[in-house]
Amino acid sequence: MFNEKLLKISLGFIALLIVIGFITINYMLKEDNTQSSYETVPVKKTTNTSTDAKEVSLDTIYINIRSQKYKILKADIALVLKNKAAKKAIQGNMDNVRNAVLQYLNTMDANGLETVNGKERLKEELSDMIENTFGYQVETIYIKNFILSP
Repeated sequence: MFNEKLLKISLGFIALLIVIGFITINYMLKEDNTQSSYETVPVKKTTNTSTDAKEVSLDTIYINIRSQKYKILKADIALVLKNKAAKKAIQGNMDNVRNAVLQYLNTMDANGLETVNGKERLKEELSDMIENTFGYQVETIYIKNFILSP
């Protein structure tokens, strides 16, 4: 008698848990039942594209460098030119500019690039190289991402 009563209570409790589970699952799912409501956090899309009309990106650069500590440099470099006409000109010649930057980075002594002064030196040297080689007037250079790997 006691075992039958305990069995009925246990089955009733299990049935109650199943019903509560279904209600909870239906409550957590959206109306289209594809994604739960707690997962719908608005996501801001960020881009690496500049809004500056005079800025042009050289894309991501991966290159072997000459250094005692490091072997590989990964950098996202952007050039800000003095005027919009120079931006159009450099975009038309981007393959040559990027190639010249890669060759320059490959041949330069990269010791000290991990410091702020080293990065400033790199910016100045790249700016001078681009102005002397191609004649584009570079206002400033941004290094948006800079990783040195041993």
